Amino acid sequence: MKGTAVLVTGTPGTGKTTVSRLLAKALRAHYVNPETLLKREGTDYTYDEKRKTHIVSLKRLRISLNELARRVDGGIVVDSHIPLRITSPKPVRVIVLRCHPKILEQRLNRKRWSKRKTSENLQAEILDICLWDAVHNYGWKKIVEIDTTAVQPCCVVETAIRALKQKRIQRAPKVDWLMALRRHQMLTKYLI
Repeated sequence: MKGTAVLVTGTPGTGKTTVSRLLAKALRAHYVNPETLLKREGTDYTYDEKRKTHIVSLKRLRISLNELARRVDGGIVVDSHIPLRITSPKPVRVIVLRCHPKILEQRLNRKRWSKRKTSENLQAEILDICLWDAVHNYGWKKIVEIDTTAVQPCCVVETAIRALKQKRIQRAPKVDWLMALRRHQMLTKYLI
């Protein structure tokens, strides 16, 4: 896997960190959390007080990830809700994790996030923001979409590994929270 990168992305709370760590171990790859990587490099952040989050230069982050992918044995597994444009020497694959908004809301509430931050992330999940950003950056050929709603992390990893080995191309979203919520008359709870 040297020089390869697997990006695990999705809305916060979908299981990215747990799955990324397990996947890196299974693939004998290097686990990378971009925030930790940039802190180690001493990269300056700006801080968004309103959202209580750090803001980094995506250009600087891409450069750091590409350099790391080139020099690390076993490749890298990147854990990020931002589907970064990584151009390591070998192909990049992207795993987009999804979660039903009702379950995602419970997970985010356990993190004690503000109502605003939780609402923004629920809306992003419902509107497929991470998926469409990944498709925009990489195209359908490199995308694997996995619903983590009622699946144990080890099973998500097994599904991811099988999908990474296959050449099957996903051509459209597998998950449609808009229709699911509309069917159960829950859409207005999250989008109004």
